[in-house]
Amino acid sequence: MMMSSVLLIHLQVYSLHLMVAAMPTCSLEGNIVKSAHHLLRDLAGKFPNYCRQYNTNISFPYSALPAAKANPSQCRRALWVVYESLQEAEQIFEDHELPVGVEGFSWNNQKFINFQHLQHRLLEKGQCLSSVGGSVVLSSYFSNVTAVLQQQDSAACGWMAMRRDLLQVLESTLLRHHNCFTWRDTQ
Repeated sequence: MMMSSVLLIHLQVYSLHLMVAAMPTCSLEGNIVKSAHHLLRDLAGKFPNYCRQYNTNISFPYSALPAAKANPSQCRRALWVVYESLQEAEQIFEDHELPVGVEGFSWNNQKFINFQHLQHRLLEKGQCLSSVGGSVVLSSYFSNVTAVLQQQDSAACGWMAMRRDLLQVLESTLLRHHNCFTWRDTQ
């Protein structure tokens, strides 16, 4: 009787372990995030000096990113910030035209298209992150970006500021929360 009870308990624990291991995790692929970062980085030059005056209006709230790493809730929060930033940026890309040629503004069109393709893939695969919880701080940042984009004389600076901030969010999250992403062997 005692042996069968122990065996039954072990079987239940093993079964529970298999169920937890088989549960789908909500994550983003690090390789795709890294590729998206590189495309975004390479599609235009550095942040122009004449746009610095808009930094007070457009400043990404880095406090939205968790400081520590490895904790599951902090991983989920870090991934959510990446997801939500890409989601909001996608909405802005859809709602506003890039001001090509204005104030020297030009983005490499093919790299931009490739970036948008990766962005779309990340948003599709990361839909489970949309339920993590909203952030008024991120919403107000993207509202500020939209306000700057709507002003004819500052639209180019709005695009460059959003690009700069997306780059920093992706890079910072890839470095500080590397283990939160899933990584595919590229060999």
